[in-house]
Amino acid sequence: MNRILVSFFLMFLLLEPVIAHEVPKKAKAFFISPPDGATVTNPITLKFGINGYLIAPAGENIHKAGHYHVLIDLQHDLSMDEPIPRDKQHLHFDQGETQTTINLSPGQHTLQLVVGDEEHEPFEELMSKKIKIFVKK
Repeated sequence: MNRILVSFFLMFLLLEPVIAHEVPKKAKAFFISPPDGATVTNPITLKFGINGYLIAPAGENIHKAGHYHVLIDLQHDLSMDEPIPRDKQHLHFDQGETQTTINLSPGQHTLQLVVGDEEHEPFEELMSKKIKIFVKK
């Protein structure tokens, strides 16, 4: 009997990270603003939204929680198996921020919101649709 209990306990410990980051089917990340197709001027305020999941600072392993990243003008797909890079096209919001202000060059840009886990690995289910914005001079 003790072996069975130990086996179940070990199985739970091994599966816990998978269970902790299970994304509900109805969960969704999105931009509150600006809307898709908006014409904006600098500085640009980005507001993030999420349904069915929680936002927490990076590094905190909280059940069903992650933090935002904004992808700017990406020309390639984001790897789902590696941490999100940290550069001018991959903005991290490590403190659980739900909005930011940025400046972009004049012209058309694409933005995409993605939620990542405590190690900055993205949740494919929590990637917003890409939006296009036009920045006026």
